[in-house]
Amino acid sequence: MILQRGRLRPFSGTLTGEDPFRVIEDGAVLIDDDGEVVDHGDARTMIAVHPDTTVVPTDALLTPGLADAHAHYSQTRILGTYVGGLLEWLEAVVFPEEVRFADPAYARAVAREFLDRCEAAGTTDVTVYATSHPASVDALFAEAQDRTLRVTAGLVMMDRNAPSPLLTAAQEVYDESLALIRRWHGAQDGRFTYAITPRFAPTSTPALLEAAAALWREHPTCIMQTHLAESEAEVAWVRRLFPDAPDYLGVFERHGLVGPGAIFAHAIHVSDREVGLLAEAGATVAHCPTANRVLGSGRCDVARLLAAGVEVRLGTDVGAGTTFDIMEVAAEAEGVPRRRRSF
Repeated sequence: MILQRGRLRPFSGTLTGEDPFRVIEDGAVLIDDDGEVVDHGDARTMIAVHPDTTVVPTDALLTPGLADAHAHYSQTRILGTYVGGLLEWLEAVVFPEEVRFADPAYARAVAREFLDRCEAAGTTDVTVYATSHPASVDALFAEAQDRTLRVTAGLVMMDRNAPSPLLTAAQEVYDESLALIRRWHGAQDGRFTYAITPRFAPTSTPALLEAAAALWREHPTCIMQTHLAESEAEVAWVRRLFPDAPDYLGVFERHGLVGPGAIFAHAIHVSDREVGLLAEAGATVAHCPTANRVLGSGRCDVARLLAAGVEVRLGTDVGAGTTFDIMEVAAEAEGVPRRRRSF
């Protein structure tokens, strides 16, 4: 075992009311014979606790592998192709690209590029949307098998308001998702996690949301991920599609899709009731400031979420987001105290 001693940034990936990007100027990490980090902290304290351990100084910045809470691997090749706001971009650029993922060879090639770029940015834990093709999920997990990244991913569930090649009926997408859960959830000694993935409310009928909820009840160790209130036009659309729901989050609430293990991307245009429900339910918001800026979606009030007790994690949202580097995303995160001091 060795103690590597140097400047230490113990960023966990979760934003807090304290300074999440603080740097311990004289820090240390304890590394065992297998190369695993088993402890970290102030160097003098670590040396006192492990007095017989060899100390190895370094000029490098010591930091954990970075966690990306929200990305679309299918959008790797369309970065920088923005057309209007969120809904316009989906129709003109994103959906036509996702149709190509019916080809397993294409999906595997893009999965390789995506994971290469994650690794190059220091990302070791990534939560991903595939497409509505089971082959796209298989391609991503298969490509990750010979790597060391922790990957959470799932089949995108859509049954309306998208091109017909991307739509799957509720029962069929339930069956396809179930087969993928059995194949990949918990694989690679727990390094892979399956994410039940209704894309967002506008592409979901009540039957599809019920199918997603049934999957989550039956497999509660899976993650549930979706989008929430990214743009004002989207929120208005959801209000028309689900007139009986109290608000956007209420659509998911009524179908049992709000709780611990749920990740809601964006959450920009949310009411006080929605913020309170996110906190009470123990759900997570994936904050994607670079994508919010590029698509002109609005500013997420992170300070408001944190004050209410909502867990907030960072996401690149590739490809609306412009970078694979989660620390570049962190530099744009709104409402994070003293975040720029450690850059």
